[in-house]
Amino acid sequence: MKKLLFVLALLCASLFLPAQTITALDDSLSQTPAVNAEYFQTLEKLDKIAAQGVRNADLFHDIGVCHFHLGEQGEAVLWFLRALNLDSAHKPSRQNLEYISSSLPSEQEETHEPYLVQLFLGIWNFFSLNRLAIVVLILAVLTTLSLHLLFFYPPQKERGLPVLAVMICVILLLVSGIALGVKNHRHRHNSKAVVLREAELKTQAKNGKAFRVLSPGTVVETKQNGSATMQVILPDGVGGWLDKKDVELVVPQKIR
Repeated sequence: MKKLLFVLALLCASLFLPAQTITALDDSLSQTPAVNAEYFQTLEKLDKIAAQGVRNADLFHDIGVCHFHLGEQGEAVLWFLRALNLDSAHKPSRQNLEYISSSLPSEQEETHEPYLVQLFLGIWNFFSLNRLAIVVLILAVLTTLSLHLLFFYPPQKERGLPVLAVMICVILLLVSGIALGVKNHRHRHNSKAVVLREAELKTQAKNGKAFRVLSPGTVVETKQNGSATMQVILPDGVGGWLDKKDVELVVPQKIR
């Protein structure tokens, strides 16, 4: 029993351990982007690592930082979103996205959510896939222990407390399991895409009339993916079509 409690304590502590960084890049983007040979060389090295199939939030974040300092704002937003898709609790990527979005035109601005919604989203983002998996494991162990306690509880004593413990553990386990399944599905089927360069939003896929110009770094939701165009929806609800060469999916189709 003591060993089991010790293992549970270690699992709980791992929820709050900070992620290790791959490179020592500056997390802050509040500097003037400039073409820098050091960032270019670092980006080449990081791209080679990513090309080998390495998928790590710190790696993607550092690639985004390099792109930003090379003046490629769209690519920076894309890689920060990819980092958050892997680890929703990756604070540097979220902070850098907020910094970039504050400098984008009004079509990228979103309305402020109510406080309770912001609180829920903060909790939802804090529990990344790995943290949720650990929580599910801990709750599964606690559910097993509570069932063991219930089965071997002295028959002459009131069983209200062990029954309550079992019910609470089972409910929390079900909620955490459902949350893990939902987050895993969204992780694999992320519908967001990023405008990499200035692009015209058109009314139709073919021969459509351009009615809005989107800035690099604009985040859109994809609805339909054609051969040469992509149907998207902007944060303000306006829909249209973009040339596929101007936009990149957060989760490439080849790894979905």
